[in-house]
Amino acid sequence: MTPLRSPRQPILQTIHRPPPTPSPANRPPLLFLHGGYVDARSWDAHFLPFFASHGYDCHALNFSGHGGSDGREYLDALSLDDYLADAEQIVARFDQQPIVIGHSMGSFIAERLLEQSLVAAAVLLAPVPTNGTLESATKLLLKYPKFLGEVVNVTRGRVSATALHMIKEVYFSPTTRPETLLRFAQLVQPESARAICDLALLGCWRWSPKPPPAQPVLVVSGELDTVFPPQLVRPLARRWNAELQIVAATGHALILDEHWSDCAAAVLGWLEQLEQRQAANSDQAKELAGVV
Repeated sequence: MTPLRSPRQPILQTIHRPPPTPSPANRPPLLFLHGGYVDARSWDAHFLPFFASHGYDCHALNFSGHGGSDGREYLDALSLDDYLADAEQIVARFDQQPIVIGHSMGSFIAERLLEQSLVAAAVLLAPVPTNGTLESATKLLLKYPKFLGEVVNVTRGRVSATALHMIKEVYFSPTTRPETLLRFAQLVQPESARAICDLALLGCWRWSPKPPPAQPVLVVSGELDTVFPPQLVRPLARRWNAELQIVAATGHALILDEHWSDCAAAVLGWLEQLEQRQAANSDQAKELAGVV
């Protein structure tokens, strides 16, 4: 029997990468939310040092049951709501609302934070489609019948040439080097069975008609993403009235892909434009206040 989640608030592990010099006082921190079957180290490979070097205070959360956070012993009982509660716990620690950046499963948690107006803005990387994962997972398993078994093997530390080949086919771009695949395999861990079911059935309950949030949203998709192709992501971008950017020659694991820097540059450019617009709006508001 799967043990139930502890009733106490879990102890959560985060990875913190501060900027080399203090950030501007009005610059929100960045909160990174990882995808399924990996942990916060997936951000620390490239994205945390990259954004910290550009002056952002960076934090990556390990959801319950991942990395060094509580919950590995009851991982399969954890739901998406549990992961949302984890993110809410971390958001509450900041002095100001963060900008949340989620990848794949983490993007759905970022959307839930948006719905509650708990974050200043959001970046959704290779996000879960509005109808959930059932359609894409079915197509993947029909094309790669042994894929799920190979993923399970990798979560148990059994990494074969067949597994690496399938990982490359499903998650990465064709130019990905073997050493990149091996580094990715070291990040793989088991995922909650309940959370996987939640993601598959999102289309049954997820979307109620709501106006777009006031918070800015960026959606980024990989051109070669076979898990959630750009055509499945476009409806989600429309739902959030979000800017959609498609990174060329990049797969689903676009934060670890050989072209990760193209994805990071797109996000950085959007963040800088957002900061410039907000500064201009603030100056305009001050001028109007002076007139009044």
